[in-house]
Amino acid sequence: MPAFDYTNHNHIIFLLLGAIIVTLLFFLIRYKITEYFKALKVKKRFERGNKLELQAKKFLKSRGYTITDYQNTYAHQYSVNGVLQTAEIQPDYIVKKNGKTYVVEVKSGNTAINVSNRSTRRQLLEYDYVVENDGVFLLDMENRELKLVQFTSKAEKRSSKLLKAIIIVAIIGISIPYWQVKIAIGIILGLVFFFEKRF
Repeated sequence: MPAFDYTNHNHIIFLLLGAIIVTLLFFLIRYKITEYFKALKVKKRFERGNKLELQAKKFLKSRGYTITDYQNTYAHQYSVNGVLQTAEIQPDYIVKKNGKTYVVEVKSGNTAINVSNRSTRRQLLEYDYVVENDGVFLLDMENRELKLVQFTSKAEKRSSKLLKAIIIVAIIGISIPYWQVKIAIGIILGLVFFFEKRF
């Protein structure tokens, strides 16, 4: 085999091509190994999530909840610029206890187990809006903790503000010395309260 000649242009080109091929192979192998370990990590996380969801079933039963539904699909509609859209959600569990129905979302990991996590909170809010329920639970399987999450609706906020206003007006009415004014205020407050509850 002839010795490598650094003055020969052909030898230098072959050396550069060899170096480029080796470098490309190195990065390709490195990329494939990285992708393999990423896929393995996702697979393990997925398997662990499935395992924890099955453990959640036992956990809920041990707490006295009866499972009535598991990962059923619920559709809900909304409109965008007047165009009707449909979306689907899939809560982990629907459970019952003491005549009440609850939605349960099972979470594991470091961040999703907290209601302060934006994605988790939005998911629970959507479940609360779509599925008829008496409460929404976040089941933290890392700490085996069932957290009841309650959202205040717009109607409840309005009722709360109205009730505060009624109390303030009633206190003012009590302090007025004229009984005719007290009766008028009482009738007005009664009508407001009645119509607010009706509509």
